[in-house]
Amino acid sequence: MLATRATDRPASAQEIAEATRVPVGYLQKILRTLARKGVLTAHRGTNGGFALAKVPSAISVLDVLEAADAGIQRIERCPLGIKGHTTLCSLHRLLDAELARAERAFASTSLADLLDGDGGIRPLCDALGRFPVGVTTSRRVSDTLPDNRSE
Repeated sequence: MLATRATDRPASAQEIAEATRVPVGYLQKILRTLARKGVLTAHRGTNGGFALAKVPSAISVLDVLEAADAGIQRIERCPLGIKGHTTLCSLHRLLDAELARAERAFASTSLADLLDGDGGIRPLCDALGRFPVGVTTSRRVSDTLPDNRSE
């Protein structure tokens, strides 16, 4: 929602809550965190609210995730804590490679990339949580990945 507004026109937490259908109390905590981390700016007063700190094309999805302390957690050592495992096993290498791929995708996708070409937000689902016509969740992850898996 904020990515479609002029940066000089902040939106109140209540406006954002109504547009996103997120409880305002919960949303306010997230908005304050994003403002503290520099993704948003907070404006006090009667016309106050929250606005993006930069243009939407300059904020990546990874920036938002990291600001919300929800960044990608890479696998650097055996997650099972097995002392003899000084390198990752093949399963954990595969999982880490996929985490790296997701991290790159989030880093290279800006908030502007998530906007519809007409300036509106492309809905990820409708009010009932259903995906738009033509969008399916039954695809296998491997169907969405490029053939190059050498990472």
